Amino acid sequence: MRDPQHLFEAAHRLMAQSDGGATLERAAKLMQEAADLNHAGAANNFGAMLQYGRGIALSLDRALVYYQKAAELGLAEGAFNLGFMHLHGLATNKDAVLARRLFEQAAAGNDVDALTHLGRMAMLGEGGVQDFAAARGYWTTGAKLGDGRCAFNLGIANAGGHGAPPDFKMAYAWFLEAEKLGNEGAPTELKKLRPVMSQIEIEDAEKLSREMSISAN
Repeated sequence: MRDPQHLFEAAHRLMAQSDGGATLERAAKLMQEAADLNHAGAANNFGAMLQYGRGIALSLDRALVYYQKAAELGLAEGAFNLGFMHLHGLATNKDAVLARRLFEQAAAGNDVDALTHLGRMAMLGEGGVQDFAAARGYWTTGAKLGDGRCAFNLGIANAGGHGAPPDFKMAYAWFLEAEKLGNEGAPTELKKLRPVMSQIEIEDAEKLSREMSISAN
């Protein structure tokens, strides 16, 4: 039996060298071989290759199977991708409840995509109960992991008062953090807030942002 980790690494090397064609097809074969030997990362990557038709014919049905395998092997990214398929009804019926459960599994492994989606679902009550505090909690965890989308969403939640009174200073601080983390929408939101805040409030918000110091971590 060939070593699945070596197969996985060889597939990655080929993918890095290739812009398509026979080399990418070879990479897909190696990735599948590693996946079939229960390599979680390979199962997830081969699922993505199937989902987007990279090096192999596009097949959402087979992608779903390999994402399922990756999730069962404990890979957070695999659980997220499987949840995404169920959320959007890709090769399966739409199931927001199952998607939310899979995102929770992925979030336990600090998958920031899952944390972003969970926050939105909790905020809206999609796939389960509406829970504003949980939504903020998911996004706070994601922001602390360096995700600019989560920081931006916290800015929106605080500015809009979703689940709590509006807090422009906290919103401004989160938008500042999102901007530092590269979120492209944050500068526009900061511009919108400045006219409705005093200079002292802005300075307080800037201090809050420095105290967070997420982007420096």
